[in-house]
Amino acid sequence: MRRVYRIDLPRQARQNLFSREKSATSESARSDWDAYRRSAASRPVIQTLREMTGARQRCVYCCDSRSADVDHFIPIAVDFTKAFRWSNLIWVCPECNRKKGARFPRGKDGNPLLINPVDVNPWDHLVLDTANGYLAPRFMEDDFDAAGDATLEVISCINHEAVIEGRRRVIARYRESVDKILNGESGQGKSASSLFREVREDDFGIADWFAFYEGSLEESFRQIRNLHPAIWQRFAKAALKSHYSTLGDPK
Repeated sequence: MRRVYRIDLPRQARQNLFSREKSATSESARSDWDAYRRSAASRPVIQTLREMTGARQRCVYCCDSRSADVDHFIPIAVDFTKAFRWSNLIWVCPECNRKKGARFPRGKDGNPLLINPVDVNPWDHLVLDTANGYLAPRFMEDDFDAAGDATLEVISCINHEAVIEGRRRVIARYRESVDKILNGESGQGKSASSLFREVREDDFGIADWFAFYEGSLEESFRQIRNLHPAIWQRFAKAALKSHYSTLGDPK
């Protein structure tokens, strides 16, 4: 999973969603949504969701497949009143959407257990094994993080073999770029540009892991932080900017 930020809808599209939300009923919400999704009225919403996920349109859940479906984070079957709620819509791939379906586990306090990557950073609940690319729930004081555990169970394709392989390749490229800087290959400036390019092309949100989470403690990344603080600051800035749909080379 990767963190993305919601952006504002055009005013007319926002008003259109609001009016449909007010008229939806428990019996009509699903059919109303299906009809809306097929209509031209939904185009501004779909376009805005696409802008949120970036140029390659990777699913924010598995980060591997191309997004093509609208997921209702709180499913229509669970709460029909949010069928047309902008804050409830996420652009994902068909496989993740099918896996999630109407499954929406809640904790004992009634709060959702699934990670919403538009609201929180998934790394707050998940850990990355950089040796094999596998995601696991974060271990808290005496048990695994409930949100991480539930999310990986419900949307199990997040740890599909092909997705894990994609993460392994991104991890390897980050390490290669960092090693080039440390070894002084191709000149520091050129090597640093290679690192920033990896951030721009990172569809898995792994830049965050290496910049702000446990990945920053790995020896090579620790050395970059200590020996090349200016490069590290630019790397951290690029990792933050990668949450948005448009990412330029950090200055």
